[in-house]
Amino acid sequence: MIVLVFITVFAIVYYINFRRSRKRLYELADRIPGPFDYPLIGSILLTIGKDPLELVSYLMQLMHHLPSPMRAWLGPYLLVVVDRPEMVQDILSSPDCVQKPFMYDFFRLSKGLFGAPADMWKRHRKLLNTSFSPAVLKSFVPKLNFKAEQFVHELNDYVSDECFDAHPLLARYTLVSIAYTTLGADLSVEKREVLEEYSSNAIRLFTASFERIYKAWLHPEFIYRLTPAYKVEQHRMQLFKQMSRKIINIRHAIASANTANDDRQDSDPEDKQEQPKAKIFMERLEEISRDPNNNIDEDGFQQHIDTLMFGGNDTSAQALSNTLLTLGMYPDWQEKVYQEIMEVAPSGPISYEDLSKLTYMEMFLKETMRLIPITGLIARVPVKELETRGVTIPSGAIVLIPFLKIHRDKTIWGPDAEVFNPENFLPDRCAQRHPYAFIPFSQGPRNCVGMKYGWISMKILLCHVVRQYRVATDIKLADIKLSLSLVMKLNKKHLIRLEPRIDVR
Repeated sequence: MIVLVFITVFAIVYYINFRRSRKRLYELADRIPGPFDYPLIGSILLTIGKDPLELVSYLMQLMHHLPSPMRAWLGPYLLVVVDRPEMVQDILSSPDCVQKPFMYDFFRLSKGLFGAPADMWKRHRKLLNTSFSPAVLKSFVPKLNFKAEQFVHELNDYVSDECFDAHPLLARYTLVSIAYTTLGADLSVEKREVLEEYSSNAIRLFTASFERIYKAWLHPEFIYRLTPAYKVEQHRMQLFKQMSRKIINIRHAIASANTANDDRQDSDPEDKQEQPKAKIFMERLEEISRDPNNNIDEDGFQQHIDTLMFGGNDTSAQALSNTLLTLGMYPDWQEKVYQEIMEVAPSGPISYEDLSKLTYMEMFLKETMRLIPITGLIARVPVKELETRGVTIPSGAIVLIPFLKIHRDKTIWGPDAEVFNPENFLPDRCAQRHPYAFIPFSQGPRNCVGMKYGWISMKILLCHVVRQYRVATDIKLADIKLSLSLVMKLNKKHLIRLEPRIDVR
């Protein structure tokens, strides 16, 4: 009895001191509307009993009828949901709001650019930015054309009246092309099953990690490690890291061969001419990791590769798969994309200069990414109080920015916000909207480092595919339901049919 009384008194005192230490946070939180507060558990009841598919539908209904910004509580954690573009700009452009919340640690990539703490991220991002400079991106174009031509040739085997799932093929393609360009490793020699297993395993791994976020009882690491889910995660993580380890070994072999070649050339220094060139991501990472001041250990080195591989592989594969679906859904729009391609690059490789001329294709891609976003939401944690449009967001709050809501908001996109229309991205319409009304790759200093690479690689592949094939599907946009995850998932497979174009030049 005495022990019980002691524990009760200790808990009460601890709770009072805990509340007192967060007095300012509670004061500011009370100024933000939020109807879903319950003692201790906050708003967690909203997520209980709902799978990812149900959760998206439910939250979308709520957000369309709730104020913005809106407050909610995840246990002791204050969430502030912001979907007004002008406020989103204030948050994402603030140097005091580049930190990501603790939930990003669930993905086990806390040393890569995706989940690194703000101080580490700032240092490494600055060092790695040059690996996506215009000169580097331009050097990728011939390689991306080469891989796209190979992919189009492979699609010949799928031409029929039967539908097939395009996503596994595109996941393999994007994995190989990313490794070939940014990592300096040719994975095309790997077995098809190995490459597809990497992509499918990574999707399952990070989907489970995302689901842990809204299962608050699994947040404490010591509890999570007692569950079967942890054992499954560890097994999947081992499989996931095998690919980056393979790439590291390939790079070591290349370095050894280059060293041997240099030794042979030392006898004739007249033949050696230094020709400085822009370094790709892997070359830059290898270079900066040799400097101990940059604090990149072996695990951090591998996590940077893992981050780039999965971040580029799954997002690009999903965006391309979604775009092939929408091309099939809207044949009239597809024809306009095709006619533009035939005017800009009717045959042969797509040049770097051609890419900027594919304005209608870019509009079509953007409209697909607006209605079927790659990422449903992102989160940031301000390290100082953040003022935005008369609202003070307290330090330590978790700010949620729901792209899915912003990109379908009728106050931004008009009464037909749910209707697929690439002309939403005509220059005059874009000029009338806030620049943060459409941010598929995030925005501000902590945006996607490979954003421009993504646009280039997707345009080149789509040029080759649409120039060669007419795409069809039986799926309608209304049939698609989205599932909340690190990369948004569909309730449908990407089932398309291909018909060769007889007028290919």
